[in-house]
Amino acid sequence: MVKYAQVGTVEAGRWLYDQGDEAHGLYGVLSGSVTTYVTLENGQNVPINISGPGAIFGYAAQVLGGRRVTSAVARERSEIIFIPQRALASIAHDLPSLWLHFAELATEQLSWAAKIIAERTSLPPAACLASRLHAYGIAWGATDGSIALPIRQDELADMTGFSRKTINKILRDFETQGLVALGYREITIRDLPGLMREALRGDRQ
Repeated sequence: MVKYAQVGTVEAGRWLYDQGDEAHGLYGVLSGSVTTYVTLENGQNVPINISGPGAIFGYAAQVLGGRRVTSAVARERSEIIFIPQRALASIAHDLPSLWLHFAELATEQLSWAAKIIAERTSLPPAACLASRLHAYGIAWGATDGSIALPIRQDELADMTGFSRKTINKILRDFETQGLVALGYREITIRDLPGLMREALRGDRQ
């Protein structure tokens, strides 16, 4: 895949693709970040995820009829990797199992989405937010150490469905507990295992 990869820089606000567009290839983030949206029937774009360095996206369309199921927009100036559809076809010629791998990735994505829905409907807000922050910490490469997430509080509010006020109150509580540190346009995770414990504690309530 590296052999066929095209690398380019996109500015903040640049739409990589729109929901319903024909899929022309696979994307990944080398630096920066990308927000994924789902468009509702009323035309509203609802953010559902933020992808940071190392994330690969756009593979669901490879197994779902070739149409994009979400929209993707650069949050900031980002370095993006793109692998064209023709390159994927060439790779699949020598490695037919490529499509099976895409199906497995799409299934993992569906499982993650189902987990998010279940948490939103069954967990208290603090546990729900702790689980989401933990997931982002893992995605951004944290283990037990500190990691700064370039995610704003209003974005967390949009993605979780909680009010901005509720998100701020929970994050302030987490900061007092030493789980996170709040900064300008970012949230630093200080205690990744602690966030998981907070999420599990809510699951037992």
